[in-house]
Amino acid sequence: MKTHSKSVKMENFWGKYENKIPIEVKEMVFDQYYSQDTLFVYCDSSSSKINNDMAVACTYVNNASITVEKLLVHSPGDCIGKNIFGELKAVLFALSHFNKHLRKPCERVIIYSDVNDINRILASQLVFNQNVSLKILQVDLINLYEQKKRENQNVTLEIKYLPLHRKKHNPFMKASHNASRKMLKRE
Repeated sequence: MKTHSKSVKMENFWGKYENKIPIEVKEMVFDQYYSQDTLFVYCDSSSSKINNDMAVACTYVNNASITVEKLLVHSPGDCIGKNIFGELKAVLFALSHFNKHLRKPCERVIIYSDVNDINRILASQLVFNQNVSLKILQVDLINLYEQKKRENQNVTLEIKYLPLHRKKHNPFMKASHNASRKMLKRE
């Protein structure tokens, strides 16, 4: 009996630093990268100190595919210097665009955010009473989240805080971070 073997090249997301990356981080990254049943979305935003603009970016990871999308966002006057505005806009951007990245047999979408209170914000346990623009953004975010859950009943849709230990050495979060920063430099 003749057997054939084919070597499969594993992606190297860390370049020359690959040997310094903890194995649990590598396992998480490869599990997400090759996942067919879950779409992972990483959100980030950056703000310009020059003209008060913000940029948001989302990295969509599923089925050995990575797609990064970005958008320039203009801050309303009452949100200048408030990073929370950009971070929530990034989640809103992810919710608006994840459908086009769904591949069969995807059963779950997890959107990761830098906002540690994202669950309290979505549950209206934390309300922005002092800032009109943030309050409006919160309502828009909650409404879109509920709408997307209704429209995608075969898919479990979650929005989660991404803790620091899951950000460190994470190439998908880094891709969102870099894309939003580059977007501002193009202005």
